[in-house]
Amino acid sequence: MRIEATYYITTPMFMGGADNKSELELRTPSLKGLLRFWFRAVAWPQMGLLKEVFEMENSIFGSTEGQAKFFMKIDDSIFIHSKKEIFNKNTYGLNYLGYGLTERGELIRSYIEKGKSFTISLLLKDSLSEKELRFLKQSLQALGLFGGAGARSRRGFGSLSLVSLRVENNEEWNEPRNVKELKNLLRGFLNEVSRDDTLPPYTAFSSKTRIFVKKGDKDPLALLNEVGMELLKYRSYGRASKDKHVLPWGEKAERIFADDHDLMLDFLNGKRINRIPQRVVFGLPHNYFFSGKGKVSIEPHSKGQKRRASPLFIHIHKLADGSYVAVLSLIPSQFLPPNVNVEIKAGRQTTIVPPQIDYNVISNFLERPTLKAEVVWPDE
Repeated sequence: MRIEATYYITTPMFMGGADNKSELELRTPSLKGLLRFWFRAVAWPQMGLLKEVFEMENSIFGSTEGQAKFFMKIDDSIFIHSKKEIFNKNTYGLNYLGYGLTERGELIRSYIEKGKSFTISLLLKDSLSEKELRFLKQSLQALGLFGGAGARSRRGFGSLSLVSLRVENNEEWNEPRNVKELKNLLRGFLNEVSRDDTLPPYTAFSSKTRIFVKKGDKDPLALLNEVGMELLKYRSYGRASKDKHVLPWGEKAERIFADDHDLMLDFLNGKRINRIPQRVVFGLPHNYFFSGKGKVSIEPHSKGQKRRASPLFIHIHKLADGSYVAVLSLIPSQFLPPNVNVEIKAGRQTTIVPPQIDYNVISNFLERPTLKAEVVWPDE
């Protein structure tokens, strides 16, 4: 049996080889790893036991004890590699979301251009069960509804839109023609997989998942830039300018999280603190820079774990009518493993505090009237 899934690249994809500044390739192991990630996301709410999830994962995708139950091939012959500048002094949102892709304002990595498609072909072994086939199809769908590939994919770069899913040449996927059809697809998918009410132990769908859709038009990068600017406005303390703090484009900063700024300044000044900044919920490491005072770094206090990826997924989706929308997903889970705290340090000064996380900080961003995003899930 053969499955063919075709994806449309809606935003520039920064996916490379060993030298990711000049080499570009869409490697089979990388795509297989993405499917493993989304398999775990859909499997947990339907299975609910870690042991069962990992046994099923190893059975489908292979492990040191056995091969995968499918052979995988990627048709990427039509990719166009580019280093054309996509960031400039006016793309404040893209610059913010693409942190690390530029250096001193200049793009330092080449990318696979948006606007192209590729097909993943899976040749299934006879040993694949019906249940495993269902999970495999759900993983392919989740990648093309919520995800992307390459650097900064959780921040909207390398977004992939599923346009076709064929099983033995039978089409099992209808590309949404408009926003209404996309919303129905998202609700139907989540109704199928999200049956668990507990907070997952890792990034996985649950009843606590929240999905929003923001309408755009014909320019996916303009839409991503708009989302990025809104996130920057929400999170930024601003830069001091005369008697106020301003954003990079001169607008007065809202300073919603002024307490975070003051807390880290207190720490730099030698005061004892017993909590973490609220914005840590967006991911670790989390850094602060104070002119003339230095840098504060926040990361997991664990030798085996130095980061925690963001639970906020930004995905730009192409519709059949040629327009684009942003699918914004909050996928909460246990923030750090049990007994792992957060380390705050500045120079030789260090303190360890528990990870007190409030996912409402991200929910409040998604509900901002100025973001103009509509809730899709939970389905009310």
